[in-house]
Amino acid sequence: MLDVLTCGIVRTAARETKPEPLIQAPATPAEPSRELLTEKMLADRWVCSVARLQRWRTVGEGPPYLKIVGKVLYRLKDIEAYEEASLVRKVF
Repeated sequence: MLDVLTCGIVRTAARETKPEPLIQAPATPAEPSRELLTEKMLADRWVCSVARLQRWRTVGEGPPYLKIVGKVLYRLKDIEAYEEASLVRKVF
């Protein structure tokens, strides 16, 4: 009788499908981070006009920028550093 039960358990176990191991997808952000911003992107970020950024570049103000193939680009790390340097802290 024990042999009959053992055979039944072995057959049942053989028929059961083993779950596939979960393959984890690499963690990717929903939106890729941008290392470079265009004039328009920076103007949208700062809620100002593109003309203001252009004027600042003409007079040597504002954050550092790159000019690659005639296109003006801002590095995100430079923008964040400029924002941090522009932070006003009131001392009471």
